[in-house]
Amino acid sequence: MEKEMDKFEAIEEVKKEADELMMNKIIKYEKEIANLKKELQEVKDDNKKLALQINEMINRLRDAEF
Repeated sequence: MEKEMDKFEAIEEVKKEADELMMNKIIKYEKEIANLKKELQEVKDDNKKLALQINEMINRLRDAEF
């Protein structure tokens, strides 16, 4: 009976370690996803600003031609 309890405790310890490792990975990937979302939003914002600048330049060129 004592052997079985030792095995059970060893299994539970391994499970606990595996859970901790998995949680660390999840936290790491959640942070990476958050950083990528932030970067994506920055790129979208920059693209909008660039599109506005290009439209303004095109409009100035059109006005200058006539």
